[in-house]
Amino acid sequence: MRNICLLIMVVLVLGLPVMAQTTYILTASPSNMQGVIDRHGLTAVKELFDGANCVMLVTSPSANTSSVETEVENDLMVASFEPEQRASLPELNGLTQPTLTQSTTSILDTLPGRTLVSFFGSTVPSNYTSQIATNIIRLSDARTATKLTGSGTVAIIDTGADPNHAALAPVLLPGYDFTREVVGSSELADLDPAMAAKLQQSTTSILDAQNTLLLNGSSVAILNQSTTSILDQSTTSILDSTLAEFGHGTMVAGIVHLIAPTAKIMPLKAFHADGSSNLSDIIRAIYYAADQGVNIISMSFSIDQPSPGLQAAILYALNKNVIMVASSGNDGLKTLVYPASFRGVQGIGSSTSSDLRSNFSNYGSGVVTFAAPGEGVITTYPGGNYAAGWGTSFSTPMVAGAAALILQVRPTSKPGDITNVLSKTKQINDMGYGRIDLYQSLTNLVNSGGTSSATSLENSSSIKP
Repeated sequence: MRNICLLIMVVLVLGLPVMAQTTYILTASPSNMQGVIDRHGLTAVKELFDGANCVMLVTSPSANTSSVETEVENDLMVASFEPEQRASLPELNGLTQPTLTQSTTSILDTLPGRTLVSFFGSTVPSNYTSQIATNIIRLSDARTATKLTGSGTVAIIDTGADPNHAALAPVLLPGYDFTREVVGSSELADLDPAMAAKLQQSTTSILDAQNTLLLNGSSVAILNQSTTSILDQSTTSILDSTLAEFGHGTMVAGIVHLIAPTAKIMPLKAFHADGSSNLSDIIRAIYYAADQGVNIISMSFSIDQPSPGLQAAILYALNKNVIMVASSGNDGLKTLVYPASFRGVQGIGSSTSSDLRSNFSNYGSGVVTFAAPGEGVITTYPGGNYAAGWGTSFSTPMVAGAAALILQVRPTSKPGDITNVLSKTKQINDMGYGRIDLYQSLTNLVNSGGTSSATSLENSSSIKP
């Protein structure tokens, strides 16, 4: 028999109205939840998690948010109470806006000579499998020396993924769409059906002449977009704010797949194509992933303020030995962002091709654990296409993929073990332990019989507050 958390939702479905009022995230024990709601005149909207603690999205009839928060937080039966927040994907929305001309031009130089190559059962362009970013972290050397290709399941909390992309389809799990409450997490659901159909039906070769299109304030460059004509400003435009982050989830998934091609990927759609999300959907996605038995959660997003509800979800996943990897953000500041700054989460900053901090990447202790290349990273894009992205969003899945490689050697690895193994790095000032080096880390792991020789670093005060 399900507990009171579910019973509240049954009553709601049977007819209680949900008014457009201030929304909060409430956490209390199942036995106390109904009493808390009744005492404070709250209305249940949605169950976020049903466990030892019940987490609910609720509304209050009072417009005085400060008074409501004080009143409910002082209730001894309440574990936590906080306003709902909006979250956004961080691609270059801060102080700096790099453009293609400001980025390393050599990133794009090899495109005219690219060829088709076989990559774990799919045919892909060679500039996806052999690119500057992967050369920097010595992926090819590591794969040759160790034969590691990844294991386990990586959950990606993002805008979804293109389930029909030939490179990704063999490893994609259905996932879940929290924005629509349906099984499956296709990014194409955010497109007009006619545009989605054209995008999927395109027959233009992925080796056709390069087209470069800047998206979302020059954060993304489409390298071989065969459907430019249906996405340009003359039609419903991908540059429109409602589609500003379309493709983001597919791009993140493609980087995980590039690093760990035999690991499974579970896309969890908590973000819309405009890059926005509710904190409550992110929290649900973390609990969902942990309960589905995933090994790694990749989170290419951040919020400025700590959230008790988000931290509780992170802790729940960590207690199940889920490895948590998150973007450090793109404000170019020495600042804390969340979830990257929560203890136990690997915060990832962006580095350049010359092993410097990217000027847009956040930095410093408490937010960055590792750095990985985040400029001009070539990856998958909806419709069978490929694109290059700039931002810590694209550094983060490199480390998530690296964790999947480690799990192939040591399946019972805990989050701190991943830190230990990856700690053999190229040092970069203010970027945690530095830029990852997969050859050094993985050969050390394999040669030591699956036991890292590094000193335990999980609780170092120089990394997390």
